[in-house]
Amino acid sequence: MPVWASDSEINFDYQPGKGLQIPGTGLNFGGYADFGIQNDRQHPTSISINNLSIFLHWDNDGKVRVFSELDLENALAWESANGVTTNHAYLGLERLYADYLYSEKLNLRAGKFLTPIGRWNVIHAAPLVWTTSRPLVTERSFPTNATGGMAYGTIPIWNSAIDYSIYAAMTQDWRSDPKLDPFEEAYGFHLTLPTSHLGEIGVSYANFEQKSSIGDRKNLVGIDYFWSKNRYEISSEGVYRRSENAAYRDTKGIFIQGVAPISQSWYGIGRYEFYDNGDPGAAMNLWLGGVAKRVSPAMIFKAEFSHADNNRIKAPEGFFTSLAILF
Repeated sequence: MPVWASDSEINFDYQPGKGLQIPGTGLNFGGYADFGIQNDRQHPTSISINNLSIFLHWDNDGKVRVFSELDLENALAWESANGVTTNHAYLGLERLYADYLYSEKLNLRAGKFLTPIGRWNVIHAAPLVWTTSRPLVTERSFPTNATGGMAYGTIPIWNSAIDYSIYAAMTQDWRSDPKLDPFEEAYGFHLTLPTSHLGEIGVSYANFEQKSSIGDRKNLVGIDYFWSKNRYEISSEGVYRRSENAAYRDTKGIFIQGVAPISQSWYGIGRYEFYDNGDPGAAMNLWLGGVAKRVSPAMIFKAEFSHADNNRIKAPEGFFTSLAILF
């Protein structure tokens, strides 16, 4: 008899967007896939599997839980200049951490996690955001991952509550993406305060060194905002980063994005971005307009066009479309 056979049938519980639960183990498998077409002015036209991410979550219904995310980026692509290629493929360790859930007011995390600066970075998975391209200020101003420890929770205050995250990165980043410049050392916090019917306001602060510039400490201050009502949304993030080394210029930027329903499942999206990376010359302005169709709660189709001026950093600019599926 096969070792997996038994008199009682194991009923796996799978729900699209919520993963596959394995009974009796506390394990849940999930993830997402993102397929896209890019007609970027800076690069050859391409059709690609942008991301294939696998989540593994373990929870013993007690105080401890473990989460991991492996992300296969650019697994397969067709490029107008090179044909079919896997040259850009990279298997990244996006997250790997353990949580100790002490109380609603205080929880502890250790491992590799998404840096809690702003709002976009911690929810950036393709099925959860409205556009194919990511605002510059959410990925070029700071390392998007940190390896270290964090304390987080929700503290009641007056008639409301503040969500907080306080973190420190004091060790080498686990399997850092070679395209990115990871933290060498970092300390910071993020606070989120609801403002009644006016949405949520967040504040970020970080003091850090990066691997490519050890000895140059940077101070970053950020603010983020989110409002949603009747399927309308407004979101914004801004950062100002100052280097303690006078040889480096300050970096600053902001984006403002609006979402409005067009029909039952279609939405219109508009976004403006300002970004100044401190290099000589004028700062960059970028405008984006697009649509998104919520095919199901776990699937979204997006199409957008963006145009920029003074695009010296070669940020994505042109026509982009994608289909993202949460499974």
